[in-house]
Amino acid sequence: MKTITNKAVIETEIICSEDNKHTYEVIKRFPDIVGEKAYIILLYPTRTKDNMYSDDSTLNHLISHMKELGLRELRIINLFSNVVSGKMSSKGLQIDEDNLKYIEKIMGNKKFVDYKFIISWGTSMATSFACQKSKVEIFNMFKKYRPKDKLYQLGTNNDNITVDFAHPLFLGIRAKNAIWKLEEVKIKKNMLNLP
Repeated sequence: MKTITNKAVIETEIICSEDNKHTYEVIKRFPDIVGEKAYIILLYPTRTKDNMYSDDSTLNHLISHMKELGLRELRIINLFSNVVSGKMSSKGLQIDEDNLKYIEKIMGNKKFVDYKFIISWGTSMATSFACQKSKVEIFNMFKKYRPKDKLYQLGTNNDNITVDFAHPLFLGIRAKNAIWKLEEVKIKKNMLNLP
């Protein structure tokens, strides 16, 4: 039997606070994939400089679908930068002003137009004021810096699974073996204000 050897490389970069309590960005690069670059915004990080060699379920699901999404670089940011080890609680949750400033700095950078922007924060914490206010801030920032550009969300080739701004964990459970794709999303007026 003839065999061949295949090799794939995933580069990881983490931007975090000196005290390692806040992670602002996790960057995954796939030099072997021909594709585009994207920012994806989730809820909160679990990776730090101390555990950057292991990936959580969210990152594993994204990595598994990078090629079909046509992405060679994925820059992961979150609504909140506080690193958590379990599920984040909305009790006492405050708006993460430093994180929002970091995200606005990204959006204000000239190179931001070279990236697709994917919203993938899911539907959890829908009753949290801090979470909802942060989402509105993100939509308004995007409209300010890229008023004519499109937002994206994750979708699949399975028409039975449709969720606005689906989180990778949701899709990983419901549509792990489906083909993932990027769907265009238009900013609606109700996204720019709190309900």
